Amino acid sequence: MENSLLKEVNKKNLEAYLKETIYDSFYWPTFFPIKSTPLLTYETLIGEEGARIAADVVAYDSEAPLKTRRVISKLSGEIPPIRVKRKMTETDLNTYNILKAQAEGADQESLLDLVFNDVDFVVNAVNARLEWLALSAMSYGSIALSPTNNNGIVTENNIDFQVPTGNKSGVAVTWSTGATCTPLTDIRTVVDAADAVGVKLQYILMRRATFSKMKVSTEFLGEVSFYLTARTGLTKAPNLEQTNAFLVSEGLPKIVLIEQSVGIENDDHTISYANPWKNNYITYIPQVQLGRTLAGPIAEETNPPKQVVQAKKGNILVSKYSSVDPVAEYTKGEINAFPSWNNVDYCYLQYVEDTSWA
Repeated sequence: MENSLLKEVNKKNLEAYLKETIYDSFYWPTFFPIKSTPLLTYETLIGEEGARIAADVVAYDSEAPLKTRRVISKLSGEIPPIRVKRKMTETDLNTYNILKAQAEGADQESLLDLVFNDVDFVVNAVNARLEWLALSAMSYGSIALSPTNNNGIVTENNIDFQVPTGNKSGVAVTWSTGATCTPLTDIRTVVDAADAVGVKLQYILMRRATFSKMKVSTEFLGEVSFYLTARTGLTKAPNLEQTNAFLVSEGLPKIVLIEQSVGIENDDHTISYANPWKNNYITYIPQVQLGRTLAGPIAEETNPPKQVVQAKKGNILVSKYSSVDPVAEYTKGEINAFPSWNNVDYCYLQYVEDTSWA
């Protein structure tokens, strides 16, 4: 490990670049905003966010009634490292030297793009893995790591967030049947179940393909189109905005479409792109923030090698260094982080392609 070969790279420049750069938007900071922790373990308190308990009306000069403390279970484990590295080869470095020698006007911009392209790549890559973890967990209640979707050392095959069995369901009629499916009935069934235990569901998360299945339902078209015709005079098939207006008028959760693509690169450097949200699954949530992404300390930050230039984008540590045999420039991004789903007891999952959870 040697000093960076790129003359433009120093701590001050790297910090300034990361501070000023606006990166791709992701869902995970909204649902699981980052929270730093001094430990490398996580502990989710399941059921810590419940419905409010009412105090009692009592007579004057009487003792306050004692209430029981809710039994809260725990899900704990180690916060795993998430790491990615990119290499500038001898050919890339020759290109860098040529651009540097011609660094005027447009060539200056090309030079800076080459210098900082790998920085952008590793920051986006770490965020993409955090996105994959969050959306995978939210759509199915668990995360399944394998060599196919995680090109690293897999220490856990399945990480279960312990969504209660009673909060997982199928539908009355599978949605792929088209006109005869009853998505509004299915939604009301879940909302009523949550309401019975004091949970107010605010949003339904799903993929666009799942929403498209809803829109061909005779039940859906009948109710929503009647609502639209009576209020706006529109007779065409309802879009998402119009559907949500109807759902709100019925006291039902609004639909949020999860539209995301994350690339997974395997050992052969073949990249496959997919939406991390599991297809045909929908999730009902009581609020936007479901928990926190717990970020632990990074050993290389607390014990930095002298030859490495380091800077951070949020909790993501970016490192720049080189090697001499063969000559190469490396950019590494890393974070020790994992989602902690605190209100999992008050979220509901539904599989729309079976009459029971699968």
